Amino acid sequence: MKSFILIGSLLSVLALPIVAPLESQASLTYTRVKVEAVDQASRSLTFKTAEGEVWTLAALSADMLNGLHKGDTCSLEIDFDNRVTKIVKIDSQ
Repeated sequence: MKSFILIGSLLSVLALPIVAPLESQASLTYTRVKVEAVDQASRSLTFKTAEGEVWTLAALSADMLNGLHKGDTCSLEIDFDNRVTKIVKIDSQ
């Protein structure tokens, strides 16, 4: 009887759902944009997409914008709140 209870307890523990840790997921990724302007004071980045759209969005931190200049080509990740969460500089002008 004890082994039956032990097996039942073990199976109930194994039946618990496994939950993966939450990750910050990008809602949108642009692989090649041109930097139009960088505003450190307001933490904003203005960029032009390959399709010709021009966007100005806030960055999560001003530090993300360090080293970016007009004309640089970057890859960007944007979150669901329309904030730039990741910038990878591809090419400098």
